[in-house]
Amino acid sequence: MNDSLEEIFRTNLRFYRQRAKLSQEKLSTKLDKNINYINMIEGKKSIPPLPMIEQIASVLEIPSYYLLKPLNEEKIFDKSKIIEDASKLIAEQSKEILKKLLN
Repeated sequence: MNDSLEEIFRTNLRFYRQRAKLSQEKLSTKLDKNINYINMIEGKKSIPPLPMIEQIASVLEIPSYYLLKPLNEEKIFDKSKIIEDASKLIAEQSKEILKKLLN
């Protein structure tokens, strides 16, 4: 992989933001930044300073270095995370179905 550090950062930001189920706007708001802040970063119009990268990582609940190293293909599909997310979704949907059936 010959991507620049900036490109790695942008790719990782998008990946971990989506994994956290946050829109660009929601992440910008959580960072107390302009609603388009993350869009400007992912759109190659801006690059944040290191303290902001640390803040972004904190909001995404990941170590900050995850945003600066190439994604490890083996870790993209974290089986335990997929199972946990699917279990939550199934439980929520089951709860809604049961509410409808019992009303």
